[in-house]
Amino acid sequence: MKITPAEIREKHFEKNFRGYDKDEVTDFLKFISAEFESLTKEKEDLARRLETSEKEANKLKEVEESLFRTLKTAEDTGAAMIEEASKSSEEILSEAHQNADTMVQDAQRQAQNLIESAEEKSRKMMDDLKADIKGLVEDYTSLLAQRDLVLKNLKALSEDINDNISVSQESFKKINVDIHAEMVEKLSKSNAFTMAKIAEVQHSEPKLESRSEKMTEKTPPTEDKLEEAKQEKAETSNNEEEKPSKIEASEETEPVKKDKAPENVKAVDVSTETIAAEKQEEAVEKEDEKKQGNKGGSFFDQFD
Repeated sequence: MKITPAEIREKHFEKNFRGYDKDEVTDFLKFISAEFESLTKEKEDLARRLETSEKEANKLKEVEESLFRTLKTAEDTGAAMIEEASKSSEEILSEAHQNADTMVQDAQRQAQNLIESAEEKSRKMMDDLKADIKGLVEDYTSLLAQRDLVLKNLKALSEDINDNISVSQESFKKINVDIHAEMVEKLSKSNAFTMAKIAEVQHSEPKLESRSEKMTEKTPPTEDKLEEAKQEKAETSNNEEEKPSKIEASEETEPVKKDKAPENVKAVDVSTETIAAEKQEEAVEKEDEKKQGNKGGSFFDQFD
């Protein structure tokens, strides 16, 4: 009974309770059909080779038969002709055998060369794949090291930003804005001022440069600097407490000059606008610092 690979693949079995797994049977049939197909191809190849060999053998047989016929016909011509014909036939046969052996050896040698070249290519491919994988692993390791370095730098930067924010917040706490607001209200309500008093009031205002310098500091102040800042704050508060009393005394003692009143009022308005602008700048700076502090805390904490 002949069977083909297609019949093996298309073979179906009846279903039964607790029978074999259908998928396993199908896979096995596919495997058997593939193997059977390869064997069939190999058989066909061998059959073609056998047919070629048989043709060559038939040719040799035909030659041999022709020689025998020649020998038979040469029997009448003499023994010498027979001997010569037999020798020539033997030589031809030996040469044919030698040629056949040579062809077989050449075929075996070519097959061995093909196998060796295939094995060499496979080894080379495996070596290349191993080298590529090793290079990828090294690249990945270097990328991890660079990532760790970047994270360390980002954490250090976040710590510096937090230090700057804490220093700026401490410097803002030292500034007493309420006292300046009270001074501005008193100055705006009063109508009699001299240029000397306005200069004195402007001289008593804290400089914004000291605040900007404190904001740019990267390290927290030492204990000596904190004590100096406390002393300056105490002196500033004492001076600001003395200034309203001086202003009230000057209002009671000095007469109002109608000629110079508009100029003094203009100067007071200018100083009031300056103080209001400073307050607005301080409020904007505080909001910016709060936003920066929130961004810094939420962005870098995710790398932990």
